[in-house]
Amino acid sequence: MSADLRPAWAEVSKAALAENYSRLSAVAAPASVMAVVKADAYGHGAVTAAGVLYDAGCRRFAVALVDEGVELRRAGIDGEILVLSEVPPETLEVARDEGISVTVYTPAAAKLAAAQPEGLLIHLKLDTGMYRVGARLEDLEEIAEYLRGREVQGFWSHFAVADEDAAESREFTALQLRRFEEGLARLAQLGITPRERHIANTAGLLYHPASRYDRVRVGLGIYGYHPGADRAGVELVPALSLVSKVAFVKEVAAGERPSYGRRRPLPAQSKVATVPIGYADGVPRALFAGGAEVLIAGRRYPLAGMVTMDQLLIDLGPDSEVQPGDEVVLIGASGDERVGADEWARLAGTITWEILCGISKRIPRRLVDEGRG
Repeated sequence: MSADLRPAWAEVSKAALAENYSRLSAVAAPASVMAVVKADAYGHGAVTAAGVLYDAGCRRFAVALVDEGVELRRAGIDGEILVLSEVPPETLEVARDEGISVTVYTPAAAKLAAAQPEGLLIHLKLDTGMYRVGARLEDLEEIAEYLRGREVQGFWSHFAVADEDAAESREFTALQLRRFEEGLARLAQLGITPRERHIANTAGLLYHPASRYDRVRVGLGIYGYHPGADRAGVELVPALSLVSKVAFVKEVAAGERPSYGRRRPLPAQSKVATVPIGYADGVPRALFAGGAEVLIAGRRYPLAGMVTMDQLLIDLGPDSEVQPGDEVVLIGASGDERVGADEWARLAGTITWEILCGISKRIPRRLVDEGRG
């Protein structure tokens, strides 16, 4: 969809992506940063984000699907691409031909991967307490039987609560690290020495230095957000801004209750603006009840009613001079004010990851040199 045909778009800042990569790489060193660009780079556009990060020096990328990896290859990304879950057997040949690394964690998948001709790049994942996917410690002996004689590129795991500062969470993260070390020791006994070890996500990188090992897999931090309240001395720049324009302004009497459900009366006679963006574009309906605001010319304005599929309503107050065509910043900065995806997450009762990933494909992405973060 062309950004010229609809007054709603997302701006992705090259400067912010590159700066975040640089700052996080400095923290990770000597470990390298693997940028997580699955889910269309958390809504930023996988090809766009990976291209910017590649130009900034990143040579390692993580995806969730072979299809996502192939998309990057077709776009000319020639660094390492790792699929973070086991892949369907019928895609192993594609992964090998495209130079896409695969993850294994079951004996059956290890057997199939080992049966492929040389050239398939293999990482082995251990479940240390996330209980989503990953090998059990007791599975490693059988898996090693299949992988012995093949080079194992990486051995990895994933944290469950590394972003949480409660004592119980920190203890569980420490337990996951001990289990990871136990897995490494078990592999060594079985004659397998992976080239690299990795368990840290953004939270692990920032809050648990012992988890950095040889590489860190950074998702949310690359896009400019901290996973927890602790900024760990690292300033990050949000890379995505969500912008639209006022389409219509009308006078509405005090006491009237705009939009579906007629949830809230206007406290006074007001001008109400219609903005052509809604929940089908990734603006959660829950933002209205949460008290969300948008920015117009550096001022905050509240929603006037429930978010609808394609439009939302803004309470401009009685004396506003806002006109159709004026820009509306939903995520990003305007003047001295800023609305972040993390603010939306708090108001909608969700997480920043979901907000970013939820910005739909029908919102055009514009790559800009400098953003509004």
